[in-house]
Amino acid sequence: MKTISILAAGVLALFSIAIAGDTPANIQAALDSPDRSDNNRASDADRKPAKALAFFGVEEGMSVADLAAGGGYFTEILSGAVGPDGEVIAYYPANQNFESGKDALKAQYAPFGNIEIVSAPRGEPFPIDDSSMDMVLLSQIIHHLHYTEDSGEEMPASSAAIYAEIMRVLKPGGVFAVIEHTAAPGTTRAESAGWHRAPEDIIKADVTSAGFEFDGAADIHVNPNDDLKNNFFESGLRGKTTRMVHRYVKPWM
Repeated sequence: MKTISILAAGVLALFSIAIAGDTPANIQAALDSPDRSDNNRASDADRKPAKALAFFGVEEGMSVADLAAGGGYFTEILSGAVGPDGEVIAYYPANQNFESGKDALKAQYAPFGNIEIVSAPRGEPFPIDDSSMDMVLLSQIIHHLHYTEDSGEEMPASSAAIYAEIMRVLKPGGVFAVIEHTAAPGTTRAESAGWHRAPEDIIKADVTSAGFEFDGAADIHVNPNDDLKNNFFESGLRGKTTRMVHRYVKPWM
């Protein structure tokens, strides 16, 4: 009877591990961290960070840059996921909003111990060393970058410069992780920008033109009720949009 109980306990343990195995242990520990802010934690159901960061391949000991880190949603999770031997750089454009909120950000990030806040004026190089990052994350920002009136239906020069900077700071083989609100295929840059979205083919063309290799996509954020042709602030789909999750890699050579 004792042997049977031990075997049963072993089977149950393996079953539990199999269920938990969908989320790597380092990412689950990061999600469970008591240091995360309540506001950020409340967004987990929508943003599905476990699936996204597992797809991107976030591991302990990595150096990761969260560009346009905002309220620190991914910054906090990345901090726990890379662990004490890793580092996270939270990048902010140097402007009045950053200056007025800098002290609050420092207080928010202080308990994590491995987050460095950096900033620079728009258009200037990131204050990050060459070939120093294992991963760079750009979440829900490219819809601000893929179109300007001056550039029309061509990639803006300012965006090309940003991609060049991301290429510069990544190590060879490093990952450029992209999450973005998806626009309907075939829509223009101008039209999709008005919806705060971007078409997948345009993003892929822009990023690969900067020298990155496309390394796959994950269907993590799919809403069949999103026609991909709406401004989610107006349609009521904020937090419920279909979003692309792309992984790009800096070539080794």
